[in-house]
Amino acid sequence: MTTDARAPNQADEGRPAVRADDREALELVTPSPVIARRYVRFREGIGSSVEDAVISEIRLSIVVNGEELVQLMCSPYQLNALVVGFLYLEGLIEGPGDVDLMRVCLEDRIAEVTLNRRLTTVPKRKIITSGCTGGLSFGAYLADLDRFRVHENDVRVLPARVYGLLRELYDRAHLYRQSGGVHTTLLADPDGEVLAVAEDIGRHNTLDKIQGACLLTDAPTRGRMLVASGRISSEMLLKAAIMGVPIVGSRTSPTQLAVTLAERLNITVVGYIRSASMNVYTHPRRVVGAPTQGTE
Repeated sequence: MTTDARAPNQADEGRPAVRADDREALELVTPSPVIARRYVRFREGIGSSVEDAVISEIRLSIVVNGEELVQLMCSPYQLNALVVGFLYLEGLIEGPGDVDLMRVCLEDRIAEVTLNRRLTTVPKRKIITSGCTGGLSFGAYLADLDRFRVHENDVRVLPARVYGLLRELYDRAHLYRQSGGVHTTLLADPDGEVLAVAEDIGRHNTLDKIQGACLLTDAPTRGRMLVASGRISSEMLLKAAIMGVPIVGSRTSPTQLAVTLAERLNITVVGYIRSASMNVYTHPRRVVGAPTQGTE
């Protein structure tokens, strides 16, 4: 696969916010992951004028073999990984080998992808939002969930490892520390080693980015763990299943539908992770120390 990447990537972590004097021109041409804005900050009853970072949001058009496939509302950050991961998790490619050329042009808000095979799957909806309801998968998998059931394995994790990964999540949330307003997800092995980190305004986009980064570096996702800053939605749970991830955790809660899917897909869901506590909603056998009776 050949890439022509004209977009921010991992190397942009920690870059300063763009000054307000350059804001208008930059937003029209090449948006930074964070933009400086002037606003009023209150401390108790006193307001003061400040200039600080606000997270950027763009509409990225993905064009495949000359035809627009979809528009993603996303952060202008880690876009190569986002595009590759999205195409893979939606079943449109089987791997980077299906991609002859990818060109991400941030100025034009477009990602052009040339595949070496014909694209047969067409989405029913053209715009996928970053809102709190999550994004929207094309839905081809929902009628055939069982083929994504995670195979039984010997993956086990110590509670202390899970608590430690929450700290890692905070430590590696570079965009969040600059501006807030983004979700962070990390991929780790059961021993707690962090393998990939992604940030975006959309929770679901972070999983696309992690999958894409792993495909581009030929790193496996099966048998790993995902830990996210935001709520675990049913869409995120389905993406995790396609990735072959047996443990999905979050600092907040899963939805009822995500828990139901996790039971069926053999995924351990962990919520409300804190420094020394957490809730295990499904398949607790993968967490060392869980009761052995009455929990499955």
